Amino acid sequence: MEDRIALKIVTAAGVVFDRRVSYVSLPTTEGSVGILPDHAPMLCAVGRGVVRCRFEGKETESIAVTQGVASVEKNELTVLAEEARIAGC
Repeated sequence: MEDRIALKIVTAAGVVFDRRVSYVSLPTTEGSVGILPDHAPMLCAVGRGVVRCRFEGKETESIAVTQGVASVEKNELTVLAEEARIAGC
């Protein structure tokens, strides 16, 4: 069992975020989805919102995204979004 997920958030301009995390809350068009290590494979539409992720301990990061798609497979979550930016930037 893997203890982290490789999270990559990409736009047409390039990679916005690329880091291993322990938990991700993903805004989809159907509502928010929580993703933990060893999540089942999934392909979904991403809605406008905030991707929230947790690292070891209590450290967190928030990335604002617009619409796009996301894929989860083998502890890798890739989000392809029209726009994305680290919250607070």
